[in-house]
Amino acid sequence: MIDYIVVGLGLSGISFCQKLSNDQKSFVAIDHGKQSASRVASGLFNPMALKRTKPAWKGPQLMSMAIPFYKALEIDLGIQCVHHASILKIMQQTADINDWHRASAIADCRSYLNHDIVQNSNPFIAAPLGFGIVKKTGWVDTALLVDRYSLYLESKKALIKTAFDSFALQLTENGVRYGKIKAKHIVFTQGVGLINNPWFSFIPIQKTKGELMVIECEDLQEKSIIHGGVFMIPLGNNRYRVGSTYKWKDQTEGTTTNARRSLQKKLNDIISAPYRIISQTAGFRPTTPDRRPVLGVHPEFPQLAICNGMGSRGVLQAPFCTGLLCDHIEKGIPIPHEININRFEY
Repeated sequence: MIDYIVVGLGLSGISFCQKLSNDQKSFVAIDHGKQSASRVASGLFNPMALKRTKPAWKGPQLMSMAIPFYKALEIDLGIQCVHHASILKIMQQTADINDWHRASAIADCRSYLNHDIVQNSNPFIAAPLGFGIVKKTGWVDTALLVDRYSLYLESKKALIKTAFDSFALQLTENGVRYGKIKAKHIVFTQGVGLINNPWFSFIPIQKTKGELMVIECEDLQEKSIIHGGVFMIPLGNNRYRVGSTYKWKDQTEGTTTNARRSLQKKLNDIISAPYRIISQTAGFRPTTPDRRPVLGVHPEFPQLAICNGMGSRGVLQAPFCTGLLCDHIEKGIPIPHEININRFEY
C-alpha cells in the first residue's frame, strides 16, 4: 500500500506531489496529460491586487513561500521556469496616483511598491501619467513546468497517464483502491475536473474561461511587465504574452473571435507599435463563489481530500495550500475556515 494517490497534475498537483516527496511519502499521480488551466496560465506572481491597488489575499506570505518552492523545482528538473520582471502599472487618472501613494505606505506593500510614480520613456506605450512600479515580481513558465514535472514522475514510475474514472474508486476500511493501486489517501487536484467528481459534488466549483494571446512586436523593446486593462509579459525574442479574459458564461472549448477582439482592443489602447498575433490559447480556471481556494478532507470519508479553486493566482496559492492540506492530513493541523472545505454545506 502506498501513502497517496494524487489526481491531476497542474500546479496544485505538482505542489502536493513535491510536498509528499520532501516528506518521504510514497505516491502515484494520475493525469490525462491534456491541456489544463496550468498549461495556459499567465504564470504571474505578484502579491498585489492591482485593479484596487491593495495587497492580495496573503500576498506577501504566499510570495515568501512560492518563489523558493519554484526555484528548488528548477534545480530538481534542470530547467529555468522562473522569470523575474517588475510590473509597470499604467496610471490612468489622478485617482490612480493617489491610490498608489496610499497603498505604498501600507506595511505589507512597502517592500513591493515604489512610492514614486515614474515617467514613461517608451514612445510606443500610452502612459502620459506614468507608471507605478511593483518590484520582486515576475512569471513562471507553467507549461514548461507541467511538461517537465510529468516527465520527471514518469521516469520514477510515479505517473499514470490516463483519465481518472471516479466511479472506479473503491473505499476500503483503511484507505482506497483504484484498480490494482491501494493507498491510504487520495487527493483530488483536478481543477475544473472536480465538477464531474461525484465525491465532491457539493463543492461549487465554477469554470471561468480565460484566453491569452502571444504577439510579436519588434518596436516595443520592453523588458518589464506592463499592466493596464490587460497585461503584457515579455517572453524574449520580441514576443509578449497578452491577457487575460475572464468569462463566466462562456463554457465553450477552444479560443473565440470575441476574446481576440477584446484583447486586441485593450492592447491597442496601450501600445501604438505594429504587432502580429502568433497564437491564442484558452483554458478554464477553477474558481469558487467567494474567490478563495477550497481544501480539506471529505466530511464523511476522511481518506478523500481536495485542493482546488486556485483561480488566476494558482502560481502563488498552490504551494501554500497544498502544504496546509498535507500538514492537516498528516499532523492534524487545522485549515483556516476561509479556505476550508467545511465552509460549504455537505
